[in-house]
Amino acid sequence: MLESIFAPLSDWGLLFLRLGMGIIFLVHGLPKLNPNSPSKGTAGFSGFLKQMGVPLPTLFAWVVALLETFGSVLIILGLGTRIMAVGFIINMLVAIFVAKRGFMKVGFVGQQGSGWELDFALLAMALALLFMGAGSLALDPALGL
Repeated sequence: MLESIFAPLSDWGLLFLRLGMGIIFLVHGLPKLNPNSPSKGTAGFSGFLKQMGVPLPTLFAWVVALLETFGSVLIILGLGTRIMAVGFIINMLVAIFVAKRGFMKVGFVGQQGSGWELDFALLAMALALLFMGAGSLALDPALGL
């Protein structure tokens, strides 16, 4: 019974998935661009990457900051969804294995929100968008992508 009700609305589910993922990444990306934020923008984020031993920390600070801000807007709009999803998958794999599990040594559920459960949920969301695409309520199908 529920299948007959919700199956025709599955593209709305993809829209909500894109909105949820996009908004979360946008909120995490904006401080990485703002030098007046607590994270001190790309300079502060670059310093954190350097501490973790990430090569080319300044370059990757900019790549991540731009992905999480402009990429999240593209995800929300459903434009280049599968390409952006690959970027977010890589972003979350690095966040989980290099930052959270490697450098910070936190568990899945950490104290005071420091665990990697949110990173894992965002990874799952990006994987879902990679396999399912943006849906019909997006710019991708309108542009033939």
